[in-house]
Amino acid sequence: MYRLSLLSALALLLIWQTSFTSADPDDASNYTNADCRQVGSATDKCLFSKMADSCAIDEGFVNYIQVVFCNFSSVVPIGIIVFILWWLFLFLALAVTADDFFCPSLTVMSKVLRMSDNIAGVTLLAFGNGAPDIFSAIAAIGSMKSGSDAGLAFGALLGAGVFVTAVVSGAVIIAKPFQCMERPLLRDITFYIVALYYTFYIMYSRMITTLQAIGFLLLYVAYVIVVIVGRYIRKRKQNSSSQPTTPNTSTGDFSVNNSIVAKLEKDPDLATTFSKHLAEEAEHEERSRPSHHDHHSDQSSHSQSDLKDDSKPFDNSEDWDESTPLIDSRSIRIENKSNALHEFLNAINPISKEEWKEKKWYGKAYLVIKAPIQFILTITCPIVDYGAEKDNWNRHLSCFQVLLGPMFALFATNQYRVLIGGIFPLWALFLIICTLLSCIVLWLSNNHSPPKWHPFFAFLGFIVAVIWIYSIANEVVNILQLFGVVFQISNAILGLTLLAWGNSIGDFIADTALARKGYPRIGISACFGGPLFNLLLGVGIPFTIGCIKNGGSMALDFNFHLIVLTGGLLLSLLSTYIIAPFVLKFFMRRWFGIYLIIVYVSFLLLAILTEVNVIKVDVSKW
Repeated sequence: MYRLSLLSALALLLIWQTSFTSADPDDASNYTNADCRQVGSATDKCLFSKMADSCAIDEGFVNYIQVVFCNFSSVVPIGIIVFILWWLFLFLALAVTADDFFCPSLTVMSKVLRMSDNIAGVTLLAFGNGAPDIFSAIAAIGSMKSGSDAGLAFGALLGAGVFVTAVVSGAVIIAKPFQCMERPLLRDITFYIVALYYTFYIMYSRMITTLQAIGFLLLYVAYVIVVIVGRYIRKRKQNSSSQPTTPNTSTGDFSVNNSIVAKLEKDPDLATTFSKHLAEEAEHEERSRPSHHDHHSDQSSHSQSDLKDDSKPFDNSEDWDESTPLIDSRSIRIENKSNALHEFLNAINPISKEEWKEKKWYGKAYLVIKAPIQFILTITCPIVDYGAEKDNWNRHLSCFQVLLGPMFALFATNQYRVLIGGIFPLWALFLIICTLLSCIVLWLSNNHSPPKWHPFFAFLGFIVAVIWIYSIANEVVNILQLFGVVFQISNAILGLTLLAWGNSIGDFIADTALARKGYPRIGISACFGGPLFNLLLGVGIPFTIGCIKNGGSMALDFNFHLIVLTGGLLLSLLSTYIIAPFVLKFFMRRWFGIYLIIVYVSFLLLAILTEVNVIKVDVSKW
């Protein structure tokens, strides 16, 4: 992610000097209704950025355009560099929040709600995997001031679709040629093409209504029904055949049951979740494997401790009688308090000692960079993990989370200014209630085992993680709008490059690692099901909300950039849809992977030529 982002940042800085070539400055009285991209030609850029309505932000905490042109007015390039680094950090925060805090909560919620694997895979788990893309689209559409602003959301969703279906799937095929699953692949691509056609129709009509936005959600429901019914029919056939399954260890380093592999291969959302954690599991197994020296030292230390334990248990046996307790109760209380404090400090520590020792210098640098967001998320967002000791229960940390999580949510949504009855502030009421709940948790629980109601902390973690992701996505979108203003780049190009790359590079790393481990079919499943889910909900949810707020419809701009986006994604999908069954007979060969990457490079080149007006097409009369 960082290589792509840094290269794009250098490209932005190289063209900065030629960005502002407009004519004479506008009069200050006309600043209010002016386009924010004209700030470079204004006499007083700071005043322009403050007065122009198009430079204002509807969501988020920082108006980066005002900061650059007011606080960095004499050193704008330095301000841009600062915000490029901040933008990279926000993408890291977005990935950490989604992977480490949001997805675990969804997994526990599916078990608490007793959802089947089929339903959970295409609903909650899919939502967790696509959270950055979906919330970025919600943030982009929520901050729309004109129809052209929707290009950032469409550019990100369609651009990420081209990147994943071409580059990521191509890399998976190059890493490990394989025989792919026929029906799941054709099913996902068919629904994807239908969704893409519907999206293009909406953009071409230059208007979207509430019913049309709901149509995306209904198409997603239809996809879920087809997936569930198909699995039900397939399961009945498998039960009727009653063929035993055997462990499969020949295709990778991990022992995976054949039935599990088959489920992952046919479930793109479960496959995405599995692929994201595969590399982490491999690294964890490598770290947990002791060396010969460590094993020998452990044995010697154990033997020494055993000798000490076998020695005289009571040195002062003459002073002992039946009324003397074997262990002083005061020492137990002191030890319990010491253990509880130690567990609490370990729980909030963003960098573990073991992980620090095993990392190289660049790994340690990554841990240090990630530490602030990891610490803040830990103290505000509960995690219930059935695979961890005591289900990741920590009594004192949970008390802090019950207090700080809702308070953060209140301030992040800008509801802290609300006055109840015009007198009593809402934040004070939240503080009182959360403090009482924190005391109840402390009173009704202990340090040794999680309470019966511990799984319900996952619901609190889900809500807090959603607000974290949405807040971070708003800041990412606001910074991209700054880049568009400074470098005179259209929203569509920003979406299909910077935003799409940032949201999709994690899929690239996870799916290619999965292919190298011997499971390319699982990786290729995630390359089509994931972007399809993101497109349907990434357009359906925000536009449904936006249309309701705007009286039932929203105006959209249609330009040649959107045609290039749609055409690039359609070419990538049709290539797999036609070549895979008729030419390759569903056996993916390396030349096809190279072909898909060439398709993406050609698409990106065409988009750049369109942006710099080398290719001009007037679609206003279409």
